[in-house]
Amino acid sequence: MHTGAVTVIALFSAAAVLTVAAAAQPRWRRQLPKVIGFAAGGVLAAFLLGWGAAEFFIVHYGDPASYRNAWGGPSLAGVFAVHSGPAVAILLGTGGYLIWRYRARRGPSGRVRSGRVTSGSGPSGPGRVTSGSGPSGPGPSGPGAARDGRPLARIGGDR
Repeated sequence: MHTGAVTVIALFSAAAVLTVAAAAQPRWRRQLPKVIGFAAGGVLAAFLLGWGAAEFFIVHYGDPASYRNAWGGPSLAGVFAVHSGPAVAILLGTGGYLIWRYRARRGPSGRVRSGRVTSGSGPSGPGRVTSGSGPSGPGPSGPGAARDGRPLARIGGDR
């Protein structure tokens, strides 16, 4: 049996199992289209990447008759554009998405956004993200601290 047919049958079987599971749990009803879409897209992307990479080894460069009737033929550049172009597009799209997600996870300062959101009480202010164990994070707190946790400057010098 052809590998592509087995893959399609496996995808439809997995979709059927997930559909039955979705009937039992409401959470899966919302996530089912996303799961099936990512699975089908992942299989398609893997197939196109494999086809694009294999094309460089399948084509006989010295024999134009081997690729003359292929999609994108009769030129070698056209054959590579049609057969390996989707693989390049997938790689560029995936790289762009991963860079976007990496930058979105980091704040404008370049540091990773992490911590917990306060409930609105304490010196950090309403709904601010803090790190550390206290309501204002590490550093001084109380009447002698600025709103962001830094110590206030003393008036009259050090004593």
